[in-house]
Amino acid sequence: MAMKVVAHSVNPFLFGTGSWVYTQIVSLRRWRGIVLCKRRQNREQFPLDDVYALTDLGLLAQVKERLGRRLGRGAFPFMLAAIEKHGASVLHSHFAHQGWLDLALARASGLAHVTSFYGADIWKNSRHELWRARYRELFAHGQRFFVEGNAMRAKVEQLGCPREKIVIQHLGVDVDATRFAERVPSADGSVRVLASGRAVEKKGHELAVRAFARAQREFPALRLSLMILAKSDDEKARLERLRQLVRELALEALVDFPAPRPYAEYRASLFDYHVFFAPSLHASDGDAEGGAPVSIIDMSATGMPIVASRHCDIPEVAPDGVAGLLFDENDEAAAASALLEVARAPQRWREWGRAGRAHVEREYSLSKQFARLEELYDASSELRRAAPSGAASR
Repeated sequence: MAMKVVAHSVNPFLFGTGSWVYTQIVSLRRWRGIVLCKRRQNREQFPLDDVYALTDLGLLAQVKERLGRRLGRGAFPFMLAAIEKHGASVLHSHFAHQGWLDLALARASGLAHVTSFYGADIWKNSRHELWRARYRELFAHGQRFFVEGNAMRAKVEQLGCPREKIVIQHLGVDVDATRFAERVPSADGSVRVLASGRAVEKKGHELAVRAFARAQREFPALRLSLMILAKSDDEKARLERLRQLVRELALEALVDFPAPRPYAEYRASLFDYHVFFAPSLHASDGDAEGGAPVSIIDMSATGMPIVASRHCDIPEVAPDGVAGLLFDENDEAAAASALLEVARAPQRWREWGRAGRAHVEREYSLSKQFARLEELYDASSELRRAAPSGAASR
C-alpha cells in the first residue's frame, strides 16, 4: 500500500537548532514527509531529498512564482505542484506564524491543515493585537493545533482556540539510541553542572551563573560548564555579557564555556557531567520555552539528574522529585538551594537518573510519539474529507 504524504511547511529549512523539527519529518513510518519552504539552509546537517524551496529556483522562476502567488490563490504555484505531485493529504505548519502564512496554501490545496506551536510563536507574539487577530483566523480555519503540554494548551485556549482542536503532542527522543549511565561522584569530589542552549534571555543563563555562585560558596566542589550557542549579533553580545558576569563574580576558575562541537562529540561529552541545570524563565519581551526545552528530555534520557525551574511545561517533562528537583521561576535563592540539595546527595543520583529515564521512555519516546503523530495525521485527513462542501474556501 502506498504511503500517505504530509507536506511540512517550515522556513527556513532548516535553522541550525531545528533538529526536533527534522526528527518529526524523517522518523515517520506510515507517512512520508516532503518539505515546502522559501529558503533552504544547512543541507549537510539536515539531508532530505524532497525539499521544495523557492530560492532553489532560478531568478526568473522566482519572479514568476511571486507573481503567481499574488495573482492566483495566495499560494506559490511550485508548492501546489509539489503537493499534487506527491499526493499529499495533510499540511503540517511548524510555528504559529507559519500556520497563519499557510492559510492560503491550505485553502488552495484543499489539504487538512495542522499547526505545531513551540514557544515564542505563542507566548511572545500574543502580546500584539495584530497577532491575536491572526491567531483567531488561524484557529477558525485549521483542523488541529499541536502543543507540548498542558501549560501551552491553556495559553492557546486562552487566545481563543476551541479546546477540541488542541492536542498535546510531545516531542520525542530516540531513547533506544541514547546511552544511559548512572552518574557517580568524581574521584576528586567535584560535582560538574551543565547548562546549555542558545544565548537568549528565556534560557536563564545569567540566573544560572548567579545561583551557581551562591551554591558554590557553600559547596566549593561545584563546577559549571555553559555550552551556549551564539550566532546572531544579539546572541553574541549576550554571551559576552555572561562572560563578563563570570569575571565580575570571580568565577573564572570554576566556570568554563566549552566550544560547540560535532553532535556525536557533544553527546559523548554529556557523561562528563553530574547535573543538568535549566533555570528557564519568561523573557522581558514575552518569549518563553512554550512547552519545555528538548535538552531536558535528552539529559533525562542519559540518566542525568535535573535541576530546573517550574516554567511552562518543564514540570511535566521533569517532575519534581522524580527526575530531580524544581524551583520557582526567576528565584535565584531557590535555584541555588535546589542545586545544592542535588549536589550534596550523590546517593540519590542513581534514583533520579533511573526515574527520569523511565519517565522519558513512557512519555517522550520517539517511536511512541511518532506513532501517535501518524494517528493524528490519519484523523486530520479524515476530518478534512468529512468537511462540508465549500469548507475549504471559507
